[in-house]
Order: sequence, then C-alpha cells, then structure tokens
Amino acid sequence: MQKKLTFLISSGPTKEHIDPVRFISNESSGKMGSALADVAIMKKYRVIFISGPVDTFPPNVELIKVTTALEMFKEVKLNLNKADIIINAAAVSDYRPVKTYKHKIKRRNSRISLEFKRNPDIARYCGKNKKNQVVVGFALETENLVDTARFKLKNKKLDIIVANGKESFNSKVTTAHIISNNNILEIKNKTKRFIAKRIIDETIKIFRNIAYCQNIS
Repeated sequence: MQKKLTFLISSGPTKEHIDPVRFISNESSGKMGSALADVAIMKKYRVIFISGPVDTFPPNVELIKVTTALEMFKEVKLNLNKADIIINAAAVSDYRPVKTYKHKIKRRNSRISLEFKRNPDIARYCGKNKKNQVVVGFALETENLVDTARFKLKNKKLDIIVANGKESFNSKVTTAHIISNNNILEIKNKTKRFIAKRIIDETIKIFRNIAYCQNIS
C-alpha cells in the first residue's frame, strides 16, 4: 500500500507581547494556510496544521495552536520529521521584544523605547534540515518581489517560494509567483484556493521526483 503523504502547514500570524494588553503582529488572516490545508485534505492527505491566533481553523486537520514565533518554531521542529511536505505559510514576526512587561505599561512619559531581538527563521531551519522532503516558503515583499524571493529560495535551501505583495493580506483575490529552482509561475488575480491548489500540485510533483530519484539511485 502506498504511504499517505503528510503535509505540515504553518499558518496565520504570530503575536509578540510587549505587556499583557499590547503586542506586535501583522495583518495575516490565515486564509492562505487554511486554503492549502483544505486542498490537501480534499486530496485525502494527512495535514498537521500549526496556526497562530486566528478566528477559524480548517476542519479535519491535526490542529496545533500557538501564539508566538518561538512557540511555532518549537512545534515545527517537533513535527518536522513526520511530514513529507512542509509549507511555511505563516506570517511569523521577524522580531520580538527583549523584555515583556508583567503589567500594563503606564502612560507617564512622552516617549518610550523598546528593544527587539530577532526570531528564528523557521523556513530556513526547515530548508537546512530537510531529508528527502519538500519545503515551501512564502515571501511577502513591498519591492523587488521576484528578485528578493529568488534570493531567499536559494539562501534558505527551499524547493519552492511563493512571492506576493502586501495586497494579499485579508484579500479574497490576489496575485502570486510560485518560484522553484527551474521555473516561475505567475498567477494573476485568482482566489487563494486556486493558488493553493497550484502550490499543492507543484509540491507533489517535486516530491514524486525526489522519491523517483531515490528509488533508482
């Protein structure tokens, strides 16, 4: 019997708290991650779904809820070797506060300074530690979209990177570039589910090629 493919999909934003009521985050709705999970489930694959704080989650997935980038990184590492295809669709905060205040910061001074430190690059970790697996990253850029994404593809040792602009946040229709080592597929003004289907199809194609090469080596 052929092994059932397992997808590990991260989705949504992360929140990095400054104090109990304030945090830094982004506009990610988690819709792309959910669309990817829906397509994979529809194709009868197993989905481990690691999600930041959003309102709804896709059905029939193995759901792991997290809040911070460090929590997401921990769960990705724990589940990495269970997956054949890893899709890093989450919009993970690049930085977190050095200090998190126990109580709400009072408005006493006209200015306040906060120090931040870098969060782990989860997609890079997956790319550097993959073992006959397919790893997908996402790149949201406001300039030099394709060139920046292609650099990240190579630098992080990804198999695919999906590049899009900030207009993709909370949108029903968007434009995306699905970039691999040998190809750039531009998809204009399509739903996230349509784009998700193309991403899933491309990952399966690459995974089957890896498996074929392993079998004949």
